[in-house]
Amino acid sequence: MRIAIIDDEMHWRDTTEQVVSQHYSNVEVIIDTYESGEQYLNSKIKYDISFVDIEMSGIDGFDTIEKARVYNPDGIYIILTTHTEMSRRGYLVDAYRYIDKIKLVDEMTEAMQSAERILGRNTKIEVNIIDVGIRKIVLKDIIYIETEKHHVLIHTKEKDIRCNNTMKELETILDEKWFFRCHNSYIVNLDEIASVDKKIIYLKNDNDIDIAQRKAAEFNRAYLRRQFECGNA
Repeated sequence: MRIAIIDDEMHWRDTTEQVVSQHYSNVEVIIDTYESGEQYLNSKIKYDISFVDIEMSGIDGFDTIEKARVYNPDGIYIILTTHTEMSRRGYLVDAYRYIDKIKLVDEMTEAMQSAERILGRNTKIEVNIIDVGIRKIVLKDIIYIETEKHHVLIHTKEKDIRCNNTMKELETILDEKWFFRCHNSYIVNLDEIASVDKKIIYLKNDNDIDIAQRKAAEFNRAYLRRQFECGNA
C-alpha cells in the first residue's frame, strides 16, 4: 500500500504520518509527505490513500483532489481540516472522508480501516484461462462465476472468461472475501447484487441466479454482513 500526506504545516504532516505509521506498524506501507498540492501532483504517483489538507498556500486541497483524480481515479482521498464548516465542498470532489484535525487519531483510524475494505476490491486473483494460461483478474470486476460443462465461466464487467479452474478451487481462492457460493453452479460477488427475492438473486447487470435451499440462511447472513461493512465504508 502507498499513502500520501499533503499538508503545508510540518506539525500536521508529522502528526498524520505518526498516526498512519502506528496503524500500519505490522504492514509494509510506503508513506510519502508533501508540503504542497503542486508538489504532490507533480509526482504523478498513484497513491492508494491520500490525506489532503484543505487550506494550503497555492493550490488548495479541493483542487488538488480534483486534479489528482484525472490520473488516479481509483485512489481514496481523505480531507484533513480544522474548519469542518467547509465540508460541503468535500462532497463536490467526492472525498472519501472529512477528518477534523482536532480528533485526528480516532477519525483517521476509522477512516483507514474503512478504506482498507474498499481497497480490497482492487485485489487480483490468478486464474487459468483456457488457451491463454495463467492471468490475473481484479476482484471488483467479477460479477459471478458459474459452471459450464467441463469448465468454469467467470462473468466480468467487460467479458466472459472460460477457465480450467474448478469451482472448488475458485471458492477456496475467494474464501473470506465478499464472494459466496450460493449454489453448486454459482459463486456470486455480494457487491454486485441489486436485490434478492426468496431464492433468486438479481444482479446489477440484469442477470439472475438461484440460491440453493440449503444455502439460503447462510447466504442471507453473508449478504447482510457485507451490506453492513459497505454501509460503514
